[in-house]
Amino acid sequence: MATESSSPTVTPVHHPWQPRGQGVLLVVLLAILWFSFLGYRDLNEPDEGRYAEIPREMFVSGDWLTPRLNGLSYFEKPPLQYWATASFYHLLGVHAGSSRLWTALMGFVGILWVWWVGGRLFGPTAGRYAALVLTSLLLYTVMGHFNTLDMATSVWLMLGIGLLLLAQSRRVTEPRACRRQMLLGWAALAGACLSKGLIGLLIPAATVLIYSVWQRDGAIWRHLHLGWGLLLLFALSAPWFVAVSLANPDFAPFFFIHEHLERYTRSGHGRSGVWWYFIGVLLLGTIPWSHRLLWVLGRPGFPWMKGDGHFDPLRFLWVYSAFVLLFFSASHSKLIPYLLPIFPALALLLGRQLAQAAAPVAVDWETRLSAILAVLLLLGGWQVELFANATYPAALLRESRPWIVGAATLLGVGVAISLWRRCRGEIALLALVLSTLLTVQAISAGAHALSPTFASRNAAQAIAALGDPPPTVYCVNCYFQSLPFYLERTVRLVHFQGELAFGIRQNPAQWIADKGAFKALWLQEEQAVALFDRDDFSTWREPDLPMRIIHQDGRRVVIARR
Repeated sequence: MATESSSPTVTPVHHPWQPRGQGVLLVVLLAILWFSFLGYRDLNEPDEGRYAEIPREMFVSGDWLTPRLNGLSYFEKPPLQYWATASFYHLLGVHAGSSRLWTALMGFVGILWVWWVGGRLFGPTAGRYAALVLTSLLLYTVMGHFNTLDMATSVWLMLGIGLLLLAQSRRVTEPRACRRQMLLGWAALAGACLSKGLIGLLIPAATVLIYSVWQRDGAIWRHLHLGWGLLLLFALSAPWFVAVSLANPDFAPFFFIHEHLERYTRSGHGRSGVWWYFIGVLLLGTIPWSHRLLWVLGRPGFPWMKGDGHFDPLRFLWVYSAFVLLFFSASHSKLIPYLLPIFPALALLLGRQLAQAAAPVAVDWETRLSAILAVLLLLGGWQVELFANATYPAALLRESRPWIVGAATLLGVGVAISLWRRCRGEIALLALVLSTLLTVQAISAGAHALSPTFASRNAAQAIAALGDPPPTVYCVNCYFQSLPFYLERTVRLVHFQGELAFGIRQNPAQWIADKGAFKALWLQEEQAVALFDRDDFSTWREPDLPMRIIHQDGRRVVIARR
């Protein structure tokens, strides 16, 4: 094994991050495009409705300890994103844009972070290219504008991993700086734990273990500052877990056993998938960089045999990426956004490879893939009626056609610029990145045309039109997650439990068990409203049940008592 003082496999560059002049203009341009249309589209069912409503109830009730969904205790995830979103509600008001702001803000922080880390480790050009690549990775860009917990978790993880990379690369020459950056990294992992639970610690820990054995880098353990680091992590994250457990004795077994162990090891929850599920997600989610991704994973720039004992940031990033892919592939619970933590690490690997390519940088394969995607979008937008069904009728889909065709045009313009012989190199790369981001934004804005089906805003408006005082609202054998958000109040559940089963067990009085109990309550009401799943409405409708339909769309039917 080599001594600690000899030359490492990859020498960190440690350039300061100085995005001056054109760099500042690029950051401003990316920010404008990234945060555009944030509140234009209605909340999608179910995820966006759920993660907008929980902080709304937190904001209204003033109880920032116990998360609640539709008035029922909801302990599936920790509260950091709820706290952040509730704070934005206080500052900016309660609307779709403020509900997505934390996700979008964290996504953009991730872009700036890989720029800085890549610049420090591999040089300014590599950092800039890594940021551009991450901005244009399809899944990262989409999830940066979709309200779930995965984006914030991914960025907190990358903040911790990035600080580890910087700290360990200078552990010999600057031990005090190493200690300072490692402690900041531990603090970032506390953010990941408060965003989505134990994976915020498990994924980095497993990466360090696998890397240290493969690289034969035992010195990394001496420079992790485990004692102070774990103390800082628990000081930041443990208080909420302790406080919520004291206030809710059933929290710990539900959160740690059901939501972590059982969800990972058992099928169900509507989240199963084949073993190669995330390989497909990876290839499609990294469009237009899928081809180069295979190259960078297959030939990452370090030898495949055991390392020489020195810190190698390339090998560490590769191990992190491989472990994230394998870890979630082994799980019995699979959803597309779960793989998001891999994307910032892949962007760093791709940015370094682009910077090392022969000048000017070539994006030939990326241009071809983007051209194919532009053609498919154009054909799909032109023949959008082919995708019509009972849920999304042709008349509704036609309203999204201009946006889809516009998205295809924007992507086509980017392809044309990148192919123009005078715009090769970094200009071609920038054209491809910006056109990809604009394309995603255009499609996202066009999806608003489908909101009468995927969101409950129109149903809420029909209910509000009945006047004051607001009637009791029942959800019968269904629960539309965005409905309470748009109603600005909770609803009463009939027969349905789903993910609210735990909260119902804690407060069964808020739940109506069967059709007979609902019918008795309905007949006693002077005025009330009930929502049904459209496909289920006929099985609950009875001749002696007074009602009139006040709203219906592709997914729901709304009836009033009179």
